[in-house]
Amino acid sequence: MLKRFCIALCVILMLPYCSAFAMSSISAASAAVTDAYTGKVLYSQNSNVMRPIASTTKLMTCLLACESGKLGDIVTVTDDMLYGTEGSLIYLKAGDRITLLDLVKGAMLASGNDAANAIAFYLGGSLTAFVNAMNRRAEQIGMKNTHFVTPSGLDSGNHKSTAYDMALLAGEVVKNSRLMQIASMTAAEITVGGRLLTVYNHNKLLTYDKNFVGLKTGYTKKAGRCLVSAYRYGGSIIVTVTLAAPNDWDDHKKLVLQAKKCYKNIRKRQTVAINTVGANKSTVDAQYEFECKTAGDVYVREYYYPFVYAPVTKGQVLGRADIYIANKIIKSTEIEAAEGINYGK
Repeated sequence: MLKRFCIALCVILMLPYCSAFAMSSISAASAAVTDAYTGKVLYSQNSNVMRPIASTTKLMTCLLACESGKLGDIVTVTDDMLYGTEGSLIYLKAGDRITLLDLVKGAMLASGNDAANAIAFYLGGSLTAFVNAMNRRAEQIGMKNTHFVTPSGLDSGNHKSTAYDMALLAGEVVKNSRLMQIASMTAAEITVGGRLLTVYNHNKLLTYDKNFVGLKTGYTKKAGRCLVSAYRYGGSIIVTVTLAAPNDWDDHKKLVLQAKKCYKNIRKRQTVAINTVGANKSTVDAQYEFECKTAGDVYVREYYYPFVYAPVTKGQVLGRADIYIANKIIKSTEIEAAEGINYGK
């Protein structure tokens, strides 16, 4: 059996905001930048002000769809699903048959309001029931200043959230591998009523830099331009949210560039002493090393044998070290003997 230890190696950032962040002006009325894995806030500007969020709403709609376990289900489109839909559409018609998975693709990439409504009716039975589920999920996530009214983001009543709350939602989305796979697509083929269609992602950041891996655009006249992005960096993901941002593409490029300054490069070499049996030394030194970038806490779980039998050769693998940022493992490395030992008393 391998013996297991959990060791806190270092704390990178203790402040609620990143002191390295020197932001020039951006166009957004509200913005938030967070590290997705630690939840650490790297930048905030009016981030708790409630505003309309347009089609970034669909992050919640599609998250619930992906969490439902029903992506393979066939949905028959009804008139109720299409009632009142306008703006961005994938042009569903009553009687069309389409998988729930393809509805998610249509909602995420083409921002189809009809696709979002169809998801809501199929999973909730009605818009009201599904929206209630959206609000319950928001409460679980900790979105304290969010109130969903529609599954699409079309303006209705007090349908609002905040930049910070949407960053919390994005933090949940990045944990869902299926939804992240969809969000990172620049285009996808879907089948609607037997017709093969191609839907294209509205997110221009995906073609600007391969490290942008999502998430969702949005626009209504009331909300203005809204954008939630995810950028892979240093073994983590930088989440950026802007609301009411006329120059949102440029805002996100600027904010990510500044956010990178909040990440520090950690390089560690650790030595552990492992007991020996039948050797000329009572212990053998074993080592491992790793390097990572992080804006939060790093800790290591070491797994190694409680004792080893002689002889031991230098470089012999004696265990494994798993490196974590928050609760996510970012890499593993072998623990190897740093010296050779022979038989002895």
